[in-house]
Amino acid sequence: MTSLKPITYRGGIVRFEIPSDWIEEYEPSGGGTFYENRPDSGTLRLNVLSFSSKNTPAEEMARSVFKDNPTEVLPSGFLMRHYIKAAEEKGEGLEIYRWEVAVPIEPYSLRLVMFAHTIVEGQQSDPRIAVELQMIAQSVLKAEFSQEDGVGGDYDHSGSPA
Repeated sequence: MTSLKPITYRGGIVRFEIPSDWIEEYEPSGGGTFYENRPDSGTLRLNVLSFSSKNTPAEEMARSVFKDNPTEVLPSGFLMRHYIKAAEEKGEGLEIYRWEVAVPIEPYSLRLVMFAHTIVEGQQSDPRIAVELQMIAQSVLKAEFSQEDGVGGDYDHSGSPA
């Protein structure tokens, strides 16, 4: 069993776990990248988008964001959409596994937390990658999502305000 380490992203907007030997990289204005330091490893990216409305309640925004897509309800009660998308980069086929979670922020805001794990097309049949994908899926299912109205801005590499 791989040991895991907790990730507290941008002061707690989302908390989840990744393997303890994975590298963490953070963009100053948002976004995180996580991966194992080995050739052809998959890459997990995390991005968060925030939306506000003048009169649409947060819960209604969360229900409508995936209205034409299949969803599941996470143990946290939030709606999640999961899908796989084919892509290509520099002539190489890729598979992008996406998990998107709608988090209502009362009274009139929505946070969309997006995890995307990219692998080379065909790697999904590699037992190591299959385990990795399962671990990420479990991490998303167990993730904690803040419903506090967050403050944006630059953050240092640890995910704390700069």
